[in-house]
Amino acid sequence: MTQENIARYFDALTQGAQALSHDADLSMIDGLIEVIADINTGDVHHEQGKPTPAVTEQIQNTIAKIDWQNATSTDLRKAVQLAILKVNRDDQTQANHQITPDGIGYLLADLILQTAELKDGDTLLDFAVGTSNLLNTVNGIVEMNDIAVKRIGIDNDDIQLALAAAADELINHDQTTFYQEDVVSLDADIPKAKVVIADLPVGYYPIQPEGAYITQADDGRSFVHQLMIEKSVDFVTDDGWIYLIVPANILSDKDSKKLLQFVTNETRLKAFLQLPNDFFQDQRAAKAILVLRKRDTIGNSEVLMGQYPTLKDIKALQKFLQDIKTWVKLDKEQDRA
Repeated sequence: MTQENIARYFDALTQGAQALSHDADLSMIDGLIEVIADINTGDVHHEQGKPTPAVTEQIQNTIAKIDWQNATSTDLRKAVQLAILKVNRDDQTQANHQITPDGIGYLLADLILQTAELKDGDTLLDFAVGTSNLLNTVNGIVEMNDIAVKRIGIDNDDIQLALAAAADELINHDQTTFYQEDVVSLDADIPKAKVVIADLPVGYYPIQPEGAYITQADDGRSFVHQLMIEKSVDFVTDDGWIYLIVPANILSDKDSKKLLQFVTNETRLKAFLQLPNDFFQDQRAAKAILVLRKRDTIGNSEVLMGQYPTLKDIKALQKFLQDIKTWVKLDKEQDRA
C-alpha cells in the first residue's frame, strides 16, 4: 500500500507541476514549488491571471483527491524526492543542485546515531541544504530511534530553499528553520548545532572569500568545498560532530595540501569512510563521509578509515558496520579515560 500511496502522491505533484509550468511559463521546479504551496494552503494561488480556470481545476482536484494531512512523513518525503528528481531532469538542473540519494542518507544517519549521542532537543544543521532531502532522510532515521531534534537548513540558492521550505511544511508541518545565506561569507549570528551535516558542492568559489581561510588559494579561485569544510567548524557546538559528504580523493589529490593542514592542525579527524563504489556510475564522482570534531574535544583515538562494501553484499556490509561499532566503543572508552 505504501508504494501505491507514494505513486499517487508523485503523480499528483508532477502532473500539477507540469500543467502549471506549461500554463504559466514556469520552470518545472517553480511549478512544483507552487503546487506544494497550494497543497499546504488548500487553495490555488493566482498571479497575473494564471493559472487559467482549467489548470486551476486540475490543481484543485490534485489537492482534493488525496488526504495529504494524514499521509505519513516517510511517504511524502519519498514522493517529493521522486518529484524533485523528475523536475531536475526536465529542467536539466546543474550537478551541484542534484539531491543526495537515500542510500547515502541512510549510511550517514547510522553513523551519526552511533557516534554523536544525540538527545531530544539537540540541533541538526545542514549548511548546504539544497532541497533538504539529506536533512529529511537523516531526520527520519533519527525520529525512528525516538529522538526529536531541532532542524536548521542553510543555502544561498533562493529557488532550492523555496522548494525545501514548501516541502518541509508538507512533510514536517513547517518545523525546520531555513536561512538564505552564503555560508562562506557568513560571519555573524552563526547558528550552532550538535550535529552538522552537508553534501558539499564541488567546484570553485566564484569570488575572493572574505576573511582569512587556511584553505583559500594563494592565486586564483579557491575550491568552495574546501572553504566549506573549514567553515563547518563554526557551526558546531563544542561537544558536537561534523559529517560531510566530500569527493573521495579530497585528502589525496594534488590540491589537498592546505586542506590537510587545516584538518590536521585545526580539527580532530575522526573518520574518513568511502561510500560504496556502486553508488556512482562514474568513479571520478565517488564520494566519502568525512567526520570531524573541534580540536579541543577530549580523546585521542585512531582515525576510522575504510570503504563501505556494496549494499548488495549483506555479509560484508554487516561486518563493516560491526567494525564501526567496535571503533565507536573504543573511541568512547578512550574519551572517558
